[in-house]
Amino acid sequence: MALHLAEKDYFVWIHYFQDHQNAMATADHIRRQGGAAEILQADLTKEEAVLEMFAECSQKRKSLDLLVNNAAVIQSKRITETKFSEWNEIFGINLRAPWFCSICAAELMKSMSDGVIINIADSGATKNWIKNAAYGISKNALINLTQVLAKSLAPNIRVNSISPGLILPSDDMKPDQWNYLVRKSLLKRDGKIDDLLRALDFILDSPYLTGADIVVDGGYRLGS
Repeated sequence: MALHLAEKDYFVWIHYFQDHQNAMATADHIRRQGGAAEILQADLTKEEAVLEMFAECSQKRKSLDLLVNNAAVIQSKRITETKFSEWNEIFGINLRAPWFCSICAAELMKSMSDGVIINIADSGATKNWIKNAAYGISKNALINLTQVLAKSLAPNIRVNSISPGLILPSDDMKPDQWNYLVRKSLLKRDGKIDDLLRALDFILDSPYLTGADIVVDGGYRLGS
């Protein structure tokens, strides 16, 4: 997404928590292509860290056009197996961070006539997963948060979510598990990054769209 937004002439802030090398590599790639980017380090579960991150944005750029909340933690555990600390970690990144980042971003978007916030949810969350319980609940809540933010920040800031389906497998997913899920989607194939980017472009190019969840999943949500 960062590379795509840079191609659309956005100044791109690239957030990272621990992976400084990849964040810097992405920023360097954008600059080599003639774009503009800087990296920001922050632990999104810490209030002061988030405030400092947005303060740095404000000092260097004064305003903000777009925020994409896509940090996420996933864990394959049943709800009865999830520890208190694990629940807090998942909700801290998947829900509390998008909420607080959106509130901070809204302050920088006050001068904008069309600020945009996009939350990355998950199309499978509505399936009420048993094995990814905390993750699914957090992503369902993120869709609800999107709608509340859309109502609260209107009319100058639009807030929407994108619910991708089978586009990128998790690091611990085996190929046979991925293929099994793909077969359950209506289109019987996985998605591509370009499918996600088209949804991103649709939101950016639709000034009358807010409070919506754009599902990009090849019919996975409706599958068996």
